[in-house]
Order: sequence, then structure tokens, then C-alpha cells
Amino acid sequence: MNVQKLNQCVENLKKDLGEGLLATSIVSMSDGLAIASFNSSAKAATIFSEITDNINKGLAKGPYPPLGKYYILDLCDNKMLIFMPLGDYQWGVAIDSTKVKLGLVLNIVLPEMINNFETAMTE
Repeated sequence: MNVQKLNQCVENLKKDLGEGLLATSIVSMSDGLAIASFNSSAKAATIFSEITDNINKGLAKGPYPPLGKYYILDLCDNKMLIFMPLGDYQWGVAIDSTKVKLGLVLNIVLPEMINNFETAMTE
């Protein structure tokens, strides 16, 4: 893992989303600690890693497949949380949906984030 490259991933996201990015963090699922972040709360990062873990456990108990590339929480006041489970890590993003188009995020930004993350993890 190249932490400097993970920090560059966060910087790239800041450029891509501009004012639409409220916060982001790349978190280790084993301990809930953020490895790279912007405007993020350590407590929230830990809580959301636990939520993702509980979603996966719940899905495993039912007749459902596991989480895919991401899941989205649509919040009040035009805010959204997007979480990407990435093996032993999770990348969470908080956005203002009035300042960034969801189609842009889902079709261009998220795939680029995943590619950048994978590159950082192999170095």
C-alpha cells in the first residue's frame, strides 16, 4: 500500500468534485481507522465501516448476494453518502447533490476512484 498515492487519490477526488465534495475517507475495515481523508470525522468513518460490515452480515443471512461496487445513502438537504467496499478497505464520499451530477459521479468519477485505489494498493 502506498499511502502517498492514497492521499493523491483524495486530492484527485477533490479536483473532480470541487465544491460538491463535502468529505471523504479511505478506511481500513479491520479497525475502522482512516488512512487518507478530507474533511472527515474519525468517529463517522469508524461507524460507517461498522454499518457496511453489518449490511454484509445481513445480506449473507438472507437470499441476497453481497454488496457490489458501491451503495448510496440519500440524505435530507440534498446530501448523499456513497460507500465503496474495496476488500479490506472502504472508501466513503459525502457529496452535495446540488453541486455535482450523480451521473457524473457514478459513471466517471467512481470507476476512476476504484482504478486509482487499486493502483495505490499495488505499489
